[in-house]
Amino acid sequence: MKYTLELLIHKSRAEVWRTFDNPENIKHWQTTLVKFETVSGIQGQPGAVSNLTYGEGKREFVLTEKVTLRAEPERFDVMIENDFADNSVKNTFIAISENETLWKIEVNFKFKTLLMKLIGPFVKKNFVKRSEKEMERFKEFVEKPSALSGE
Repeated sequence: MKYTLELLIHKSRAEVWRTFDNPENIKHWQTTLVKFETVSGIQGQPGAVSNLTYGEGKREFVLTEKVTLRAEPERFDVMIENDFADNSVKNTFIAISENETLWKIEVNFKFKTLLMKLIGPFVKKNFVKRSEKEMERFKEFVEKPSALSGE
C-alpha cells in the first residue's frame, strides 16, 4: 500500500528541519507518542534504531524505527517495523522560497500478515487521514513563533 502527501509550511527549510530533527518535538504532532527511546546508534543518523511507544486508549504498542537516510536539510527516511507491517517513510523538504517549504512524504506499507494483506486496501484511507492530521499538527507547531525557542 502506497501513498504520497504534500503540505506547504510557511517557514524556511532550515527552521522546518530543526523542528523536525528534534525528537523532543515529536509529541507535538504525534499526540499518542508516550516514549521515544534510542536503542542503538546515534539518534537521527543512518543506522540508528529507536523504539517509539504509543498509547491509544487502553492499547499500548511499540514501533521500531530505523533511520535509512539523512541528507540534511532535504531528506530524512526511515523504516518503521512491527509485527504486522514494515513501512518505509521518505520525508522530503523542498525550499519553495525563503520562508516556504514543501514537505512531501512517500509512504510504502508492506503488510506481513494475511489479515493485514486482506484488509489493508480497505483501511488505507485511515492511514492517509492519520498522516494528514500529523502533518497538519507539525505545520501548526513549526509555524508557531515559539516552536524554535523551546517554549
